Amino acid sequence: MIGLLTTLTFTVPLIGGLLLFRLDERKADAVMLGSFLIAMLLQFSVLVEYLLHHNHETVHIAYITTERLGEAYGIIVDPMSVLIGTVVALAGFIFMFYGMEYMSGRNVGHPVGKGRGLFYAWMTLFEGATLGFIYSSTFLGLLIFFELMGLACWGVVSYYNTPAGRRAGFKAFIIPNVGAMIGFYTAIGIGITQLHDLSLFSLSHVSDSVKPWLFLALLIAGYTKSAQFPTYSWIPDAMEAPTPASAFLHGAAMVEMGVYLVARVLQFIGTLPTWIFYFMAVMVSLTLLIPILNYPVQNDAKRLLAYSTVAEAGIMFVGLTFASLGLEVGLKAAMFQLTTHAFVKGLAFLTAGTFTYSLGTLDMRKISGLKEVLPINALAWSVALLGLAGLPPMAIAFSKAELLTGLDALKTTPVAWLPILMVLADSAVFLWVGVKWITRNVFGKKSVEMASTHPIITASLIMLIILVFIVPYLAYPLVHEIGFFGGGH
Repeated sequence: MIGLLTTLTFTVPLIGGLLLFRLDERKADAVMLGSFLIAMLLQFSVLVEYLLHHNHETVHIAYITTERLGEAYGIIVDPMSVLIGTVVALAGFIFMFYGMEYMSGRNVGHPVGKGRGLFYAWMTLFEGATLGFIYSSTFLGLLIFFELMGLACWGVVSYYNTPAGRRAGFKAFIIPNVGAMIGFYTAIGIGITQLHDLSLFSLSHVSDSVKPWLFLALLIAGYTKSAQFPTYSWIPDAMEAPTPASAFLHGAAMVEMGVYLVARVLQFIGTLPTWIFYFMAVMVSLTLLIPILNYPVQNDAKRLLAYSTVAEAGIMFVGLTFASLGLEVGLKAAMFQLTTHAFVKGLAFLTAGTFTYSLGTLDMRKISGLKEVLPINALAWSVALLGLAGLPPMAIAFSKAELLTGLDALKTTPVAWLPILMVLADSAVFLWVGVKWITRNVFGKKSVEMASTHPIITASLIMLIILVFIVPYLAYPLVHEIGFFGGGH
């Protein structure tokens, strides 16, 4: 039963996405929202079925096996895939519920109305591909859904068809695709020639001399997908996408799936040499330096949030850096950070989208007095910026605290201090910048006398504000069950 429910979770939006290429306006609204709603309900069914009947065990179903390839395609249902699948399905529904109004003719900055069916098609495919990626048990399945996510990302980033949008869409497709070729082609090549199995479970059988290089290749795929140093530049440019796509891209899909890929590999690959830890520690520290230097000079709300995404994904990779030493707490912290980040980053982007929708600008220098003009939006912007800085009791405070409990790595090497100090520095600088913009945008003198919003937008922001505060308590029981497979650590 759980296998069927899981498969339907990503199959339904994939089919819905294909149908949407032929639809527009109200029919497109209905099919898009229906696809996201059904996917969310199916994912909730998977969650309930898993918790009630599978007691945190790993459910592995091989759908396609051959003599040459071993397992070519299958699914894994375990605490990690169930948790992240639920995050993606819930966040995706809220983002596109909001998106139904954002993509209307009432949007001051980007009125659309007719033609939104194409955007819905790409977004619905994006949802299906992301969920398919999360549950895949083989490198062939991961590659197919990885590339489909990249195609959908190109579609949404270039949707407005401006010169900047077309360039950004091409860049968002090419950079992760290069990483995919390096990582997945290496893994599939080794699977075919040496292991005769494409399953993640076969990773533990890779020889010790090959294992670190295979991991490094897959790490490159994860870095490019997650916009880590030195391939981070595509993510600020991808702000050309409509805001609901930006929220999904940053909060629950593209960027997070690079982190998820590396976490999956670490679960199965077994013991790695210590130099992998040193390499990851240096790379993540360089990554965190980029947003620290860029926060103070950003005036565009979405670009500020884009650099924040580079940092938050980097913080997830700090957890995985500790996990490469065999510290299970690093794996848990990374997935906890992914979960909490999804909702606070979604809230931040959807609030920035209301600046476009209601005020026609993303230039934060032109926005002030929100507490009087748009009070719910003012509250949402304050919660989002303080939440991203890691201020308690917002969600990311808990996942960062989980990360800081992983200081056992300090017993291995003092180098472990480097990424920890960079996380603290990033939080401090973003808090300073966030407070500066809250003071101006929320409490400053009114920049306009009045601005209109819509109940759908208000409801979406309220749902996300609530989730920002409660999601750590809902997610932690599953986070606690996440661990390594195969006894390699």
